[in-house]
Amino acid sequence: MSKQQRPAQPGGARGWRALVKPYAVGAISRFWLSWYRLKYGKRVYFGANFITNGKLVVKGPGKVIFGDDVNAWCNAEKNVLITYRPEARIIIGDEVRLNGAGIMAHTTIEIGARSNVGSVIMLDSDFHPLDPRLRRDPSAPFASAPVIVGRNVWVGGQTALLKGVTVGENSVIGFRAVVTNSVPANTVVAGNPARVVKRLD
Repeated sequence: MSKQQRPAQPGGARGWRALVKPYAVGAISRFWLSWYRLKYGKRVYFGANFITNGKLVVKGPGKVIFGDDVNAWCNAEKNVLITYRPEARIIIGDEVRLNGAGIMAHTTIEIGARSNVGSVIMLDSDFHPLDPRLRRDPSAPFASAPVIVGRNVWVGGQTALLKGVTVGENSVIGFRAVVTNSVPANTVVAGNPARVVKRLD
């Protein structure tokens, strides 16, 4: 009997992959989680059931906190989380999905539970003063304000959330949007600068 004539096996290769995948993901995540705990120590807290394929970079003296059931498995870009002061905090809520996020905190950046976060850049400061005479002076003060993302928010790819922004729950940040002002709950925003383009029921 030729290959084409053979009856399909129940489930087939896809069925086996579906059965094996959760165990493989769990084993890979446990390996990387053990490595991260050794590498980062008490600066980084991982909640239960953290998922990763090793594409996670954490830098800086501040604290990074991951809630329970966080999925940080990346398809392409790494998740890079950087704190710039010992007092800085990056807080990732329960059941958040991170896929290629770049998060840089001088003060606080917080992502609410059940949010989906793509290849965003989140910055809570300007990093340099606006005054051209002071931009290269590392001791010069610059503006900084927390970034807060509410529950169940979808942050699209290649977006930017800038200092002082609060995003209301259930909202959507459209592809390549640049968010400079706070976003109301239950809205879709898009553009540069981002504006409300739709309201959600």
